[in-house]
Amino acid sequence: MKKQASISNTTKLVIATAFVLYSAYNIVLTALQDFILFLSGDPSALGISFGIFTLSAVVSRFLCGWLIEKIDDAIALFIGNFIVTFALAAYPLASNVSTIYAIRAIQGFGWALSTVTILTMIVENTESVRVSQALGYLGGFGSLSLLIFPLLGSWIVTIKSLQAFNVCFYSAFIIGGTSTILSAYIWRSVPPAISHEPPVSGLPERSVLIPTLAAFLLFMTLGILLSYSPEIALLNGIDNPGIFFSVFAFAQIIGSALGGMLTGISRYGWIATIGALLVVCGVILLVLFTGVIGYITSAFIVGLGLAAANIALNSYVSFISRASEAKGMAIYSAGGDTAIAAGSFGTALLLSIGWGIPVILSVFAGTALVSSVYSYITFSRVQTES
Repeated sequence: MKKQASISNTTKLVIATAFVLYSAYNIVLTALQDFILFLSGDPSALGISFGIFTLSAVVSRFLCGWLIEKIDDAIALFIGNFIVTFALAAYPLASNVSTIYAIRAIQGFGWALSTVTILTMIVENTESVRVSQALGYLGGFGSLSLLIFPLLGSWIVTIKSLQAFNVCFYSAFIIGGTSTILSAYIWRSVPPAISHEPPVSGLPERSVLIPTLAAFLLFMTLGILLSYSPEIALLNGIDNPGIFFSVFAFAQIIGSALGGMLTGISRYGWIATIGALLVVCGVILLVLFTGVIGYITSAFIVGLGLAAANIALNSYVSFISRASEAKGMAIYSAGGDTAIAAGSFGTALLLSIGWGIPVILSVFAGTALVSSVYSYITFSRVQTES
């Protein structure tokens, strides 16, 4: 019996680098939103800031796909990590929200280049039978980072002072610098890989747009949860909004495992539908029951549902992407990022016309419900046609 090939050292190094990069990003995830409120006092600025970041990442992904085809993967990874680290170092220098917006746009480009390259390097440096396992490790370490670092970042800035925010940003800079050093090591130690087969850039297969639209409708909810985490925590009497994402990440680990076990060729639609319905229930719970219990329970249900649905939809993308799996995943990721931007900008707009956070949460619970119905109807039709 032939022994199955193990995951390559290059893939392991890339996953380790990704974990450190995610940690640098996550330690300022909620703290940066608090900093924006500290500088501006305007809740609408939270959605604009997060929307600029995600929109920059979406637009940049298409450029990044083309760039990765032209230069060595490892060089692209180093450049992306360096840009993210540079952006983290710039936050302590910001004295107004307009400067934050500019830094967020730069960070969005670096984040897009890093994450697209990470996915590409894992796919291209891993035996096909091990790709799903490697991506599972990547997702697991990403969830672990989300479990720990937003909570830590919010704890550092419990006292809302400029000094506390700077400590958080400098900590992120040090962690980001470590990821840049790791990516430099990969660059110098891994043989150049410039040719890509098949190409990452270009238009997606039409069938990829089906799960991407389902994800878009679902991930808009995540836009308000990410960008307005301080405001949502305040409504529930919580001092540390990182608590939500720690519980959320823990639930995502469970949801990813369940989604991976239960998803099969005939179950993509069912898992995506049930996952979206769980998100609806979690958000409604957050609206109806304020306080610690409702806050934590909502975080768990939303994390569980979002992870299960994402695994099902992402697996379907991988199953139908015959021309390019990497391209299909990049388009799917871009759809998720666009949804988060839409949720962030949409919340800022609705706040500006006088809507409250609970009402806006209810609106995005509606988009998650539409995603559930769309997944059920669409996948049922696809299964019938096949």
